[in-house]
Formats: sequence, structure tokens, C-alpha cells
Amino acid sequence: MHNDQLKSLLNSSGLRVLLIARWGFICAFLLLSALVQADCENSIYPNNAEQDLLAQPAAAKELLRIAKTEEAPCAMVAQDLAQLYFWGGAELNPNINTAYRFAELSRADGHWPYTLRFLRSVFVLLALDNSYSPNEALRQFQREIHSGDALRRDKALAALNQLADLQPRLRLTNPVFSNKELSDPLPATGAAVVLANHQGLLRLLIADTMGAPQLAWTKASTHSELSAGEVGAAPLFFQRSPSLHATGAEDSRQQLWWPPQTSPQTGILISRFRQRDGSLYESRCTASQLSAAWLLSAAHCLYAADGSQLLLSLNYIARPLLASAQTAVPISAAWQHKTHRMEDLQLGNVGRYSGSDIAVYKLQRPVSSGNIPNVILAAPSLRQGETWVASFAYPSDKVRNSLWASRCRAMLWQRGELNLSDVYALDCFSYAGQSGAALLQENTEKLNAPLQIVGILSSRISNDEINQPVFAALNSRLIADIHRLIAAQSSEVKDFKEVAIGLSLAESP
Repeated sequence: MHNDQLKSLLNSSGLRVLLIARWGFICAFLLLSALVQADCENSIYPNNAEQDLLAQPAAAKELLRIAKTEEAPCAMVAQDLAQLYFWGGAELNPNINTAYRFAELSRADGHWPYTLRFLRSVFVLLALDNSYSPNEALRQFQREIHSGDALRRDKALAALNQLADLQPRLRLTNPVFSNKELSDPLPATGAAVVLANHQGLLRLLIADTMGAPQLAWTKASTHSELSAGEVGAAPLFFQRSPSLHATGAEDSRQQLWWPPQTSPQTGILISRFRQRDGSLYESRCTASQLSAAWLLSAAHCLYAADGSQLLLSLNYIARPLLASAQTAVPISAAWQHKTHRMEDLQLGNVGRYSGSDIAVYKLQRPVSSGNIPNVILAAPSLRQGETWVASFAYPSDKVRNSLWASRCRAMLWQRGELNLSDVYALDCFSYAGQSGAALLQENTEKLNAPLQIVGILSSRISNDEINQPVFAALNSRLIADIHRLIAAQSSEVKDFKEVAIGLSLAESP
């Protein structure tokens, strides 16, 4: 009797264990299915209303892992892979053809997903997709650019600038045309992006006189081609409306999610001071790398708000756009223009204050942010009394450590006397944090050269004479001094003096 009860108990226990194991397996299967389904329902890329443009690095790496294990990814994963291969990321080099292949896989019932509308227009411009004309593709970008929504504008421009970085380019040495019939000529300036080649007729993307994107056509045999990676060849596209009498209040800044190839590497200069009343003060400026160990920025970044110069620490963040690489590198030495005084700003002596607002900084150790272009220093080149300049900076009124570009019309405001720089006024908006940014101009003598630094953004001046941002222009005397400092010939420098940098903030009393 006891043996039969024991057998019955064991049988029921075994059955219970078997049922539990079976239910556990079913639950695990359902959970795994839900996770897989979730991957096919949620994109790793930010939506159009979000400030971010690119996927997080960890998510991008996981996406690549999924792509390697699945021969036929679901539509959402294919859509994300199309974006990943267009923008790059997770140590993956962009590839437009691969991006197009995954975009094709993401189409449901033959329809393109809305989130790939920019990519679809890119594919039409490249003649990979012929759903509509290249003119309509560019009009779709232009509608976004002129939508009145800054985020929509900047994301559209980012797609065009990415396209420019990936495609071959031409040196424009002969006229190009606004139509395929080659009957309406356009001015040939700078370089052009090659979109397609049909029987010797090239479809191009160029920047017009305002920096805005424009389609053009030309014969292939009339221009020399540059490689897609050749430094300095790609135009950078901006949104900028003509404004003949702008006062500097026009905010035309556009966000960039990665630094352009054609400009010097930029970062953030962080200065910490002890003011005269004993309080601590911190300021942030934009700085440009002349090399892996040398920076160029504004002289007023070496002063506290009260005009004092008790520097506790001075550090540089070389790669602000990469959260994983935001390590502050100490500045070991700094040289400011020897005539720069903060009192001149309060006294209204703009020519003296901004005409000397230049400083050179040496890093404690070299910092390389990838391939640092060969930086060219030059004096501004005027055309009919004005010139166009660009700058890339980290303004304090925007998302912290975000990069913003400006394209501005510059006009000579005051000639520099003695050893002071010429001061130029800008017709575009600037804010704290942008101070120290390099003003960049195209090299008119070398079409495939990187943008050259022609000045340093000083500040926004507001008085009875002027209410605009201004910059200190470089000249041959300053350029020679900067080269002497970099060559360790500081004893021969004429217009700069060294600034004492105190203890680090952590060590200060």
C-alpha cells in the first residue's frame, strides 16, 4: 500500500515538474518572440521631432550584430540599417550603395517608409531611384530647409552635407548649367558634388552664392575629378537668405552632428578663475586646433567677468560631440595679444579691444581628433568691400556641447592701427560660447584646399556705433608670430605675451 502511494506521488511530482518545464519553455519562447518583435517595431534612430539625428553607438553595434545573423532582416531593421550605412557609426564607414540595398528591403508593399524620405530623395539625386525627377528631389529638401522649423532645416542640410562627403567631386574650372540642355550658365566657383553621369553628361550638386544647394549639369570632359575623400573639395551647404542691411540679429545658425571635413578641428576651451571678491567663475569659448598640440582662440577667454586674470585652470575638450571622449586636456601655456585689455570693452574702445582679441594655447599633451587638416592662416580676401565667412562653434544658448555652423557676410568695420588687427563686422547672430571660433574663408587660389582661418570671433559689440558681432582679422605679422610660437621660437615673438596659469581648481585654496 505504501509503495503504491509512493509511486503515485512520484508520478504526480514528475508530471508537475514536466508541466512546469513545458510552461517555462513556452514562456521563454513567447518572451524571446516578443523581444524579436520589438526589434522589428522600434527604430534605434531618433524620430524627426527629436534633437538627435544619429543612433547611440551601443544600439548601432547591436544593429550590426543582428544584421550579421539574419539573412533577411525585418522591415524596421532594414530601415535602420539603411540609415546606419548612410550616416555611418559603430566604427562603420558609410556606403550609399549598401544603404540603398537595405532601403529597398524596408519597403512595405512597394511603399517607402516616411522616416527614409530624406534618403529616398538622396537616392533619386544619385539616379539610384527614378520615382521622380532630381529637381523634385531637391525641392523636397528645399521645402524642409525653408519650412521655418530649424530642426527640420538642419536635418535636411545634414543629409545633403553627408551626401557631399561621400560622393566624388569636381574642380569647377569651366561654366556649369542649370539645365540638362546646357543653355543656362551658372558661375563656376569652388567644387561640385558629382551625383550621376549619363552618357558624358554630369549631374552636379553645387553651392550657390549664398551657400544653398543647387543642381547643375555639365559635360564630363570639361572638369577634373577629385576623389570623395580629398580634403577641402566638398562644398558645405547652408540655409541663408539675402539680407542687405542685416544688423546681426538674424539667427541663421544651423546644427551639425559631426564636424565638417574641410574645417579645422574645433573644441571647447574651459577657463576657471578666482575673481577679486573671492568667488569662482567659469567661462567657455570655442577653440580651433592648429595642430595636435596648439590651439587658436580669443584673448578675452583668459579673463574673468570682473576683468581679473587669476586663472586657476585652463582645459580643452577636443571632441565635444562624442560623450565617450569628453576628456579635458590641460593647457600648459598661453600667449595673448600683448595690447589686449578688458577695460577697453567698458570704455567703448572696440577697435583696441577686438583688434587684439587673439590668443594661442599649447596643450599639455597632443590631442588628435582624427585627421587634422593642414591648417592655413591668411588675411581676409575682400570682394567689392565684403566677403563671406563661416564658423563652427559651441554656443551656450544651445544644447550643451552641440556644434553649430554660421555663414555670415563680413564687412571691414575699422582698420587696425600699429600692431592691432583690422576689425570686421558680421551680419549674423552670435552668443556666448561662440567667442574664439575661427572665421573661415575659401581659398581662392587653390580650389581643393581646406578652408583657411582668416580671423577670430571676438564678441557682440553694442554701442552707439555698432550692434553686431565682430572678429579680429589675421595679418602677416600675427601669422608670423603664431608660426614662431609653434616652432618653439617664443623669444622672437613680437605681438604676443605669455599668460600665467595658476594651480588647478582642485588644488587651489
